[in-house]
Amino acid sequence: MSRINDFLDRHVLPWPVRFLTFRFVILATIALLIPLVLYANRTALVLLINSYLNTMSVAVSSIVLLYATLSEARQKQIAEMQEKRALEDHQQVTGMHTLVLQTLKKQYQEIEELKQLMAALTGKPFDPTTPQPIPNLRGLHPRGDERFQEDDMKNRWQEQVFHSPLVSTLRENLNPPTNE
Repeated sequence: MSRINDFLDRHVLPWPVRFLTFRFVILATIALLIPLVLYANRTALVLLINSYLNTMSVAVSSIVLLYATLSEARQKQIAEMQEKRALEDHQQVTGMHTLVLQTLKKQYQEIEELKQLMAALTGKPFDPTTPQPIPNLRGLHPRGDERFQEDDMKNRWQEQVFHSPLVSTLRENLNPPTNE
């Protein structure tokens, strides 16, 4: 079934979309309302025009629904990729912050050693100060350690986003092909 859908999406459905979205076809379809009113007593013509308009209406509605559904599934994929990227960026910033704190701690130790050396050279007593503890970086986040859990994004997605069975079914087949 996925091969049939892929074939239809690539080779068949673009043509009706191009036809139905062509401005001249839209204007001609709207213009058909005029003969529908003017020749209301000619049953065959009215039925023919009405059938065409009904068919166009169903085709346009179906295409709009299909593309809206596909767009919704694509937007969800984009949101997941953005969330994954934000998590990666967050982990990098947290790692960089840890490195800065380690550097500051090392500099503090070196300054304390220099103070001790200066005190020994001048003969003054040395009173070491106690360093401040490094804060828990995960505790700085408003959601705390929960934000750093591996399945945090998936759990938040399940809890906070409306899930449609139709879109979920479509998304299963929307994974990009692997280039292996």
